[in-house]
Amino acid sequence: MSAPTTVSAAFAEQSTNTDRKRIASEYRASLEKWKSDGKAAMDAYKAALADFMAKAKANAAARKAANDSFKSAIDAAKSAYKSAVTAATTTEAKSAAENARKAAIAAATAARDAAIKAIPALPQKPTKPTLAPKPARPSV
Repeated sequence: MSAPTTVSAAFAEQSTNTDRKRIASEYRASLEKWKSDGKAAMDAYKAALADFMAKAKANAAARKAANDSFKSAIDAAKSAYKSAVTAATTTEAKSAAENARKAAIAAATAARDAAIKAIPALPQKPTKPTLAPKPARPSV
């Protein structure tokens, strides 16, 4: 009766090896899917972050241009005012120079405010994806 035990033991071992190979194959497949899903999520996040950063840089550049234009207009108004006051001999001429300076500053302020309002608002910064937990290694 030892022959049937040997055959059944060999069959059980072969069955166990087949099951182990199948389980290992399924685990490798689930691990590869987990890796590819995580990579896809991170790639999408990196693309969205790069787009956000490009928009943020464009926004900052537009603000800087508006403020630089404002500063140069203010400097020009101050320079014109100083020249006009130095050349003015009457109170009316000095008052006219002051009014011109105030008008130039108001126009520069309005132009800067309009330029800043025209800058599109930044979208919300993308959030880093939460990756799924790594598949558990089978214990067979």
